[in-house]
Amino acid sequence: MQDGEIAVTEFDKADTNGNGSIDRNEWNRLALEDRRLEMVDKDLKRNAERRFTGFALAGMLMYPLIILFASMMGFDKAATLITDIASVYVIAASGVVAAFMGFNAYSAKADKKKASIQYDDRSETK
Repeated sequence: MQDGEIAVTEFDKADTNGNGSIDRNEWNRLALEDRRLEMVDKDLKRNAERRFTGFALAGMLMYPLIILFASMMGFDKAATLITDIASVYVIAASGVVAAFMGFNAYSAKADKKKASIQYDDRSETK
């Protein structure tokens, strides 16, 4: 920091009216911003999980085609090696897909039980 500069703290950012304390409206604004960030994070997490599961599913579907292609190209040894590890790969990829679907079902059930956001409609000015 240079001479004459004043450090702006998180408190100063939250105290939008500059009265030295955080009022109810300012707390509500902070809570709303926190909720928004939480929703964005959950959305990004869901998208990453969905992509990961999609790649696992695509790999499971393409695996037999890769074995067939290797055999047709004359790579019989490669086709044999790929076939040997197929059972482990399919079980692992199936586990990823099953876990994704199971956790989605569980979280959907838990979200139904979660209470909705309650807004305080009392105003500070009387």
